[in-house]
Amino acid sequence: MSENYKEYCMKFSNEELKKNMVEYLIKNLWDEKMIRYLSEDGDEIEVDSSEKIGTIVFDGNDENLFINFYGIHTSIFAHDVEIMFIDEDSKGTYTSSDVYNNVVYEGNLREMSHEEMLRMFSEIILCFIDAETVTMTQSSVTENKYKKYNYYEPHEYLVEVKNCHTTEKTSIYENITIKH
Repeated sequence: MSENYKEYCMKFSNEELKKNMVEYLIKNLWDEKMIRYLSEDGDEIEVDSSEKIGTIVFDGNDENLFINFYGIHTSIFAHDVEIMFIDEDSKGTYTSSDVYNNVVYEGNLREMSHEEMLRMFSEIILCFIDAETVTMTQSSVTENKYKKYNYYEPHEYLVEVKNCHTTEKTSIYENITIKH
């Protein structure tokens, strides 16, 4: 179910973040005590605060796994890898230096509801449980596979997560493959 967005498609309310992301992660065995909420200014706040949540940190004070909400785009940071989700209506303004060495999702976010986007972000975050290292490999895509933008080229990405798990899984999100 998609929503008709009049502005940036990733302007999430605190209640949406709590209901559609944090509660989902906790139900999927994420340690609630490790989750911290930061305001847009970087101050620590409570999830029920009237102040807007700008960042959610998932690994306590380590800050190796967190998500930032900018409205125009959302970024998941896992160790030294940034995964960017950019509003399609704004992708034409991003340059190759804006996205350099980052993973950029090429799916259509505007076709998703907030609940669907937050669920996808949550599923991606779950790929990084117990991550020790995270590496990314970028490869070219065949012409016309994804929309080409004025200032940067779309790519496919392989994100490899080294952890202590005995079973390796592979999760695919449009042009992003995560082995964890």
